[in-house]
Amino acid sequence: MEGVLPTIALVVVVASVGAITIAAHFRKDRGGELRAWARDNGWDYTDRHPAPLGEAALPTEPGVRRARHQHVLDGRQGVYRVTAFEHVQSVPVATEQGVAHVEHTHRVVAVRTPGVGTDLEIRRRPPQPGTADGAAPFGAAFQTTGRDSEFARSVLDGTLTSWLLSDTRSRSLPVRFTGGYVLTWAPMRLSPDRALIAADYLIDLLEHIPRQTWERCTGH
Repeated sequence: MEGVLPTIALVVVVASVGAITIAAHFRKDRGGELRAWARDNGWDYTDRHPAPLGEAALPTEPGVRRARHQHVLDGRQGVYRVTAFEHVQSVPVATEQGVAHVEHTHRVVAVRTPGVGTDLEIRRRPPQPGTADGAAPFGAAFQTTGRDSEFARSVLDGTLTSWLLSDTRSRSLPVRFTGGYVLTWAPMRLSPDRALIAADYLIDLLEHIPRQTWERCTGH
């Protein structure tokens, strides 16, 4: 029995080192793939960035104590500046041994807006039984929050609300205006092709906002 314990400990150490080595190789390989994609498409790639969207307020899960931003892609989709990255949050989870920390990864895609100083979040409510898409009033289909009531009134005019109700992408892509960006997020890793689909949605949304909405905002 005395000889078994050191052997078990050695196996655990070897397995841990192997797992760390494989994870590090996987991260390096993903970074290489994303860097190559950025080079081929005229974008910039950064492995880690302390604040890829400046002072923009990112979606945060309850209890998060630390977060990092990795695999940052920055480029243009038409005339719009687009930034996409992984927002990794360390979330405490209760276990039988105490408290452990689990990492939750969200893909964030952001498009630079024509103005700054905005604060508004729009997300789809869970669908009500027996209600067809686009049939429910906007207030029943969407939840909106934000401190900028004037901006909200201007944005949520008849044109944009009708478009949000009819566009099926709004079911899975919540949006937030913050820090000179409009962004969306989803619990997944970064994939450039899927990120561009999300960016197209944000750009379509911006195209439905009246030009005069941005007149009181400081331009970039």
